[in-house]
Amino acid sequence: MNFLTRVTSVFTKVPLSRTLATKPPPGRVKIVLKDEELIETFVKGSGPGGQCINKRSSCVDLRHIPTGIRVQCQQSRSLADNRGIARKLLREKLDEHINGKLSKNGQKAIKIAKQKAKRAKRAKEKYAKTPTTVAKDEVPPPPPPSSSSTTGSDT
Repeated sequence: MNFLTRVTSVFTKVPLSRTLATKPPPGRVKIVLKDEELIETFVKGSGPGGQCINKRSSCVDLRHIPTGIRVQCQQSRSLADNRGIARKLLREKLDEHINGKLSKNGQKAIKIAKQKAKRAKRAKEKYAKTPTTVAKDEVPPPPPPSSSSTTGSDT
């Protein structure tokens, strides 16, 4: 019994690997980072953290050679953690660069835009003035003044 079959979801007996596996939508390219295409350098960090940050080279500078995209990461004090985070950030940037609107962030943006449009449409329908509410809410205009004037003189 391997590790993935032992770790199962709480409510079902389906292995966790099957529930988390998702296929990219058609037309979207899966991003795979190859070590040959990367230049990884470690530089001294800066900012808050004192001597521990300023003295050690725990900041990761990751560059993708074919595209020229560069990512720097200094989110944690650990070099190993920063390497993992930098690779994840680079993968996200490459996904946006290569796939555009089909990228994960592009799909999220499209989903949010649809939700906002749907919300705006509902609000417009809810608060739009119908002919019956217009008649109740608006005060009728005063009658126009008459053109014939009565001065009270008989000639």
